[in-house]
Amino acid sequence: MAPEKARATAGRLAAAFAFATFAAAPAHALRLIDYNVLNYPGTTAATRNPLFRTILSPLAGDILVTEEQTSQSGVDQYLNNVLNVMEPGQWAAAPFIDGNDTDAALFYKPAKVQFLGQWGFYPNPANLLRLVHVYRVKPVGYSSGAAEIRLYALHLKASKGFEAQRLAEATGLRDSMNAVPPGTHCFALGDFNLYSGTSTEPALGKMLESESDNDGRCYDPLGLQGIAWQDNSAIAIYHTQSPCLSGGTACASGASTGGLDDRFDLFLPTLNFNSGTGLELVPGSYVSVGNDGLHLNLNITDAPTIPEGAAYADALIHASDHLPIRVDLSLPSELAAVASLDLGTVIAGGGATLSVSNPATPPADGLTYSMAASSGFVAPAGTFDTPAGGSSPQTITTDAGPAGARAGTLTLTTDAPDAATWNVSLSANVLDHAAASLDSASLVTSGTLAFDHHAGQFTDLDARVHNFGWTSLQAKLDVASESLSGPDAGQFSVVNPGTAELSGVGQSYTVHFDDASATPDQVYNADLTIASSDEPLPGAQAQPNLVVHLSGVVRSGSTGVEGQALPQFSRLLAPAPNPTNTATDVRFDIAERGRARVAVFDLTGRRVALLVDRQLEPGHHSVLWRGTDVAGAKVGPGVYFVRMIGPRGQLSTERLGVVR
Repeated sequence: MAPEKARATAGRLAAAFAFATFAAAPAHALRLIDYNVLNYPGTTAATRNPLFRTILSPLAGDILVTEEQTSQSGVDQYLNNVLNVMEPGQWAAAPFIDGNDTDAALFYKPAKVQFLGQWGFYPNPANLLRLVHVYRVKPVGYSSGAAEIRLYALHLKASKGFEAQRLAEATGLRDSMNAVPPGTHCFALGDFNLYSGTSTEPALGKMLESESDNDGRCYDPLGLQGIAWQDNSAIAIYHTQSPCLSGGTACASGASTGGLDDRFDLFLPTLNFNSGTGLELVPGSYVSVGNDGLHLNLNITDAPTIPEGAAYADALIHASDHLPIRVDLSLPSELAAVASLDLGTVIAGGGATLSVSNPATPPADGLTYSMAASSGFVAPAGTFDTPAGGSSPQTITTDAGPAGARAGTLTLTTDAPDAATWNVSLSANVLDHAAASLDSASLVTSGTLAFDHHAGQFTDLDARVHNFGWTSLQAKLDVASESLSGPDAGQFSVVNPGTAELSGVGQSYTVHFDDASATPDQVYNADLTIASSDEPLPGAQAQPNLVVHLSGVVRSGSTGVEGQALPQFSRLLAPAPNPTNTATDVRFDIAERGRARVAVFDLTGRRVALLVDRQLEPGHHSVLWRGTDVAGAKVGPGVYFVRMIGPRGQLSTERLGVVR
């Protein structure tokens, strides 16, 4: 690449990553920082500590891994004089493990991270150069092993000509990482001292290659494998060593020089950090801190001034011969749901809402889950996703099984590591649907009322509405409205319109026929429609409309006595005497041959007596009721209803008073 073109490319990268160093960590992501702190504490710790505070303070880290620590005293100094001065009381450190040469150290915020343990091992038995330090940590608030992170902090053999030794170290490291429990999230991080992403550095290939056991297989989040790294202007923004070009007092004591031209410091996560679920790397968060891409083979303090400012550049050049690197990790999903859900009293098919929440703070993983309900209950089918910080309402319903008390279990299967399965105890009191009917003894949804008299002889007729078969395990019936329709609807009216809630007692709707304005011998027709539904409980449904066909005719002639002509309508006439204290004559007309039924009901809709239930010929009929019930006992005083169902289902009702 030509120098001018390379410089232009680096400029564009710098613009794209401007101020990336100081970008705040997402709300509850974990920010991981790795930093080679150059032979710490050495003899210059007191001078360098303020510089480290300047560098680390704006990074808002949660986990810091350092290389080139020399002692427990150095770890204590870095903790107490850098981190807990910068952020008082917020940081802790893992105990120092002293191996050959220098070692790594782990610092973490206990408010964000649990420290689970550590160990160290030499990755190349043939050359015990430096330990690989393994740190086990887990985000606070998670208990499952699926949320554990293992950090393999390393410092491989330096310098060109030692590629084979770095390969041997990488081989031991990869073997160790392959041995983790399947699904464990691991990082290889630190100072790899690699000069290339090509086959000239086989150590990188070992970390990235596919093997028979790939639990420890890593990937490069920046995708820079297969290209040369050293002095490559196309990736200048990712170089980490060294911020000092010339040496002397312009650099940290003992620092390597040469300007920014090597990508030595790396994050290499295992593949499950890029699986799309659980612990994940936040895209675009991998940053070589302070590198604007415009200082290839220069001092980082040279022009142009880095976006973080001249003071920040000065701290970087005097603190270490490496730049820190950082990356953000989004956390797994969480599940929040109640352990029991009482649906209350519902009608079959009704239910209640279960709130399924993902309380993980963004940018955490979305919660993916499915549901299965035990017998008697129904859960929505399919797979659902709830974003971090969100919740989703799910309606759990009852099926059409038997009425009464029910109990069951709803099982949620989720990708939340701490709640792979979650059981919700379910309970409900289930009612059957109401049953709108014009008859208390059978389910009747249509009937007739026939007005057929001479002028002056008309009485109002009743259409009675029942909740057929009602028991305490059945919903009440809400009568919502009564309406008249048809060509002659204006000739009829409902005397007592209104709503009602019916259980075991029916409701009468009295219909009036305006005979005064009727033309003699003209038949008037209309329909009375009664709309109803279940009582307002979950699962309530509209009931079929009850339709009463109305007809009316005023017979011509001057006498009030009916002739012997066959009747035109099947209808019930007014009982006489009414009221009665002994017996009454129940009269009715049959317009066509067929089965008719005449019965007496009390105010609750209970049938008291069956007077007629047989085939009848057309004509005028009557039957005597002596005021006794089906057992022959006298009924008590009160209001009763005589009801007739004609051969074609015509329904007629008359009130009858009994006095004693």
